[in-house]
Amino acid sequence: MKDKSKLEQRSTVYDVAALAGVSPSTVSRFMNQTTYVSDAKRKQIQAAMVELGYKPGQQTGASASSRTMTIGVLVQHPDSPFYSTILRGIEEVLLAQGYSHIIVTGHWNSEEEMESMQLLLSRSVDGIIIVTGGLADEQIVEFSKKRPIVALGRELEAARLRSIKIENSVGAYMATNHLIQLGHREIVHIRGTEGHPDAQQRYEGYCQAMEHAGLPVKLQLVEQGDFSEQGGFDAVQRLLANKRQFSAIFAANDLTAHGAMLALYKANRPVPERVSVVGFDDVPGSAFFIPPLTTVRQPIFDTGYAAALTILDMLNGGASNSFRIPPVELVKRETTQAHVL
Repeated sequence: MKDKSKLEQRSTVYDVAALAGVSPSTVSRFMNQTTYVSDAKRKQIQAAMVELGYKPGQQTGASASSRTMTIGVLVQHPDSPFYSTILRGIEEVLLAQGYSHIIVTGHWNSEEEMESMQLLLSRSVDGIIIVTGGLADEQIVEFSKKRPIVALGRELEAARLRSIKIENSVGAYMATNHLIQLGHREIVHIRGTEGHPDAQQRYEGYCQAMEHAGLPVKLQLVEQGDFSEQGGFDAVQRLLANKRQFSAIFAANDLTAHGAMLALYKANRPVPERVSVVGFDDVPGSAFFIPPLTTVRQPIFDTGYAAALTILDMLNGGASNSFRIPPVELVKRETTQAHVL
């Protein structure tokens, strides 16, 4: 008869899963209460844990034997097309590898993001994926000392921190240059959320394209938005109320472009006959908008997929971020046309 104390020390999530006849991710979901587990499987897992003497939370560290098989994911608005597509990419990798995930939100509030990160730590996740947000670089570095982290839209490196950069400035340059090549000179830019790295980089790309074409960046044609439809709608209404003259809009993302186009429609300024519009992201609905939106396609699903591969690689001892995502590209549809003087 094997010594019970030694058996308890050796027992892992994998042992419980094998004895219960379920997957490691099902055991993880049961212990973390992240999603529903049927009564039959719950009883099998509980019986296996009793037989093995396994006690959740008794192990520490990040070795394979102590993993919870759970990854935390911090997003801002999981109901937006951008974040839901990112999550699909993450989920496809994690589920295939037997992992589950806990999703927490920040809603662009730094205090809420901090609370969400602390929640993930309290749930003993193996690693964390941060999908944009307002946490300072220094805060993310500090959190990475407690758990491995992959941060999207950042350029950070530390012992247990990897980042995946999005080509924001390149894509914004392409979008603005497309409008310039069509003969537009009075080009509005509706910015993203104030202080957000993506918003700042897209604004920089807009400025670079204008300057390289010898065109001034007119601050009266730069409006603040917040990456939402309402933000785009309100920005265009302000432009019209202030009687700004413009023939084109580069919006910080597709949702902003959608709102801007509604405001133009209500003001009897048809797109693209009177105003050309370009977005950024190419979320699923943009191809089916009326008219279909010209936009910069970033590989949203692939970015989530790469983030999940990267965090798992880190947990398995990988030392570099070798998972690359496709470059951004301009997708020309029906919201832009040549400017007629």
